Amino acid sequence: MLNIEDKSNRYQIIWDLGRRCSYACSYCPPHRNNKTSPFIDLKTLKKTMAGVAEYAKLYDTFRKKPAKKKLSFTGGEPTVHPDFFKFLKDIKYEYPEFSRGLTTNGWFGDNVLTLVHAHTTGGTISYHCEATKKQKDTCVSNAISLREKYKVNVMFHKDFFWECVDVCEKLERNSVDFVPRIIGDDNPTDKKSIKYGYTHVYGRKEMKWFRNYWKGKGQDVTESGNTQKGLGRPCCGGRCFKADGVDSYFLPSTNFLGWNCMVNWYFLFLNSEADRLWTHQTCGVNLNGEVAPLGKISEFDKVIDKLEHDLYVNNSVPMITCPKTFCGCGMCITKSGQDIAPLFDKHVKSGLEYSVVSQKQSNWDLDITTKKVLNELDSSK
Repeated sequence: MLNIEDKSNRYQIIWDLGRRCSYACSYCPPHRNNKTSPFIDLKTLKKTMAGVAEYAKLYDTFRKKPAKKKLSFTGGEPTVHPDFFKFLKDIKYEYPEFSRGLTTNGWFGDNVLTLVHAHTTGGTISYHCEATKKQKDTCVSNAISLREKYKVNVMFHKDFFWECVDVCEKLERNSVDFVPRIIGDDNPTDKKSIKYGYTHVYGRKEMKWFRNYWKGKGQDVTESGNTQKGLGRPCCGGRCFKADGVDSYFLPSTNFLGWNCMVNWYFLFLNSEADRLWTHQTCGVNLNGEVAPLGKISEFDKVIDKLEHDLYVNNSVPMITCPKTFCGCGMCITKSGQDIAPLFDKHVKSGLEYSVVSQKQSNWDLDITTKKVLNELDSSK
């Protein structure tokens, strides 16, 4: 495989509003979930949204075709934020060009369900086996109610595997789109992650089920291994992309080490609690080729000014060279292991050049990731 090309023309802003969550799943690490994180105030959220809109507009100015701009709110659990739906309502009227997505555990009553219907345009519901029966039943019921615009990520817990299979069958009977998700696909070979239960290791029968499922969808899979790396990876957003010109939803390998990648043209990740922006939630490679933030949310103007200077003064933007051996979410966007120029020219207006950033070395323990920033924040308290 030499080239991946995005087909969605979507600019997706993944926005983590905070770690506060109504669940406490054992496989969700402390930098993703807690009961104590502060809620970001509505005034700050609105100011940040103004920066997001300005930043997205800069990229749009240099695209041959304006991108579909999608906000995807995540956490924690976004619906527990007391001002979440007020904020969505404000975005709906102030920034109508942005769709309003939500990633949620689906455990909420009829009042919140009505608000989700009214103020979101789609998203993902995650099914978690460690929840109570009432919580799981509510999740499935809400997924069926929201099936016109939501899909379900069924988180396949190794100890509740066949329950997950039953849930997938029920969702299919009720015409709900779903993706069977292996737990721990962001770093599937990390021994600490496996030890603490954040990455799951599956048995032969379980891996056979995964492989048969994706083969049944016409996708190529990896035939050995007992974690995500032993299978391959689906696009978690359900995007269809081209892999060497062939429509695909799944890749047997996501090792793009040394490839040139246009992730910054398709994604932006904000973590409000960490007060940081990255190009992407799981990738995190900035425009200097390091796994590090683009800057602080509270200093969004500096990040905007830097991009504006690259686009209008330098007439050249950095082209990332991937420093990683595993790509999680973001595998579906335009990249090349051969020659990125034809793909860049296909999507970007003539006159703008790019400069390839030299490949840096990624180190899971030293990279300035969301995990590192939030762990340091917790340690300072």
